[in-house]
Amino acid sequence: MVKFRQKISGGMRTLTGAEHFCHLCSYLATATKHGINLLDALVQLASGRPWVPTIN
Repeated sequence: MVKFRQKISGGMRTLTGAEHFCHLCSYLATATKHGINLLDALVQLASGRPWVPTIN
């Protein structure tokens, strides 16, 4: 995913931006694996109540 982003935008401008991108992609990938709607996960994240996977 990072390589794809580099090709589209010409690269990451800062290390912090790259880290934020990776954190967000990881969060969304985990939500997808657990069957959580991505829009719902992002809304919860933006409202300060992030979805956290539970360990069974």
